[in-house]
Amino acid sequence: MFDRIAKRYDRANRVMSAGTDRAWRRKAIALLLEGEGETPTILDLGAGTLDGSIQLLRSRPRARLFAADFARNMLMQGKRKPGSAGIAVQVADGHGLPYRTGAFDLAWSSFCVRNLRDLAGAMAELRRVLRPGGRLGVLEFFRPPARRWFWDGCYNARVLPWLGRLVTGDSAAYRYLPASIAGFQSRSEFEHLLAQVGFAQVRGRDLFPAGLASLVVAQ
Repeated sequence: MFDRIAKRYDRANRVMSAGTDRAWRRKAIALLLEGEGETPTILDLGAGTLDGSIQLLRSRPRARLFAADFARNMLMQGKRKPGSAGIAVQVADGHGLPYRTGAFDLAWSSFCVRNLRDLAGAMAELRRVLRPGGRLGVLEFFRPPARRWFWDGCYNARVLPWLGRLVTGDSAAYRYLPASIAGFQSRSEFEHLLAQVGFAQVRGRDLFPAGLASLVVAQ
């Protein structure tokens, strides 16, 4: 599905979020990098069209940046962007990452983990490839504790699929988006899962009113 919509994926994101997806990434990445050195080795899991990877590299120009995604077309689309030259891309499955244990200082994932078949297994993989004390940041649309009339009943259910079809011509992909949010974990459930797979410190915060987009940081 993501390979199918890769060429119009960024445009759809800009339209559907009114450009706020970029602001969410910038804010979340700034929080993730607080206190970090200038030369970290970073993994971006579910890197897609490399928006997050490029922002990470802008924030830490001397970092070693690895971008992994299951959808090859998304990565190839990202490699056409200015600022992507220093990013090493890898078609990879988050359930079995092709990196050695303890390879990374930081791991980052934005709007990806909802799509993982085995969430606990994939989070354990991220824990494995991080060095002891390494930090993980996850920016995601978590399932809200209670149904929100406007966001869940109106915008996500009706407006998003219509906009997605208008921009990309693919209505199925953008019916999947609200369904994936409704079927995902709440932020508190996800924080508990990270603790279960071995992260000692887990904290989360909402980056948008009503918990529309949230960041969870663990190490």
